[in-house]
Amino acid sequence: MMEIFTTSTYFGAAITIAAFILATIINKKWPNPFTTPLFLATTVVVVILVLLKIPYENYNQSAKYLTYFLMPVTVCFAVPMYRQLPLLKKHIWTILFAMFVGVIASVVSVCLVVALIGMADIIARSLVSISVTTALAIGITRKLGGMVSLTVSAVIITGILGASVSDKLCKWMKLKNPISRGLAIGNASHAAGTVKAMEMGHIEGSFSSLAIVISGLMTAAIAPIAIWFYFG
Repeated sequence: MMEIFTTSTYFGAAITIAAFILATIINKKWPNPFTTPLFLATTVVVVILVLLKIPYENYNQSAKYLTYFLMPVTVCFAVPMYRQLPLLKKHIWTILFAMFVGVIASVVSVCLVVALIGMADIIARSLVSISVTTALAIGITRKLGGMVSLTVSAVIITGILGASVSDKLCKWMKLKNPISRGLAIGNASHAAGTVKAMEMGHIEGSFSSLAIVISGLMTAAIAPIAIWFYFG
């Protein structure tokens, strides 16, 4: 009986959507980093698959179609960014410098840790785009000769963690400027974090969207240089 459901065309998508709806309801009643919808829904799906011993292939048979929305959703982030053009023009050079520092910190820290631990350079090639949204990170990893599966896993974890703790972390660090908050969240936790940034405010969401684009472009340019410098 269970096999009939797990091999269904709709099974993976159905439990994913149901888990997210449940997580959203729980988060509204008990808001905290551990009940963030993206984090909690992911946990619920994993628990279901493990407890019912459902192969990932069966789940992904239909769940994979949800990822097709990733590209158009990412592009839709351009709408709130367009609405904040006056602010963008006013602070353009400060924004570019801040993003450059953020990307350098992300790329160099990955390469440095991998080099110090003595891991294979393919790990660095796979993780160097850890703070870039999935659609761009996959392209960067392929160009660098890394493992796409490792990149996707790392990007998902980064996004979930960023979305879960970004609000609390901004409060703890007393980061009140909405532009700074948005850029920091978008640079560190890409699309998943941007969803959270939009909940924090229109300006945060807009500049987080902008950070996704800029960090992706900068990472694509800086990552190959960092890989060459550390690993030859």
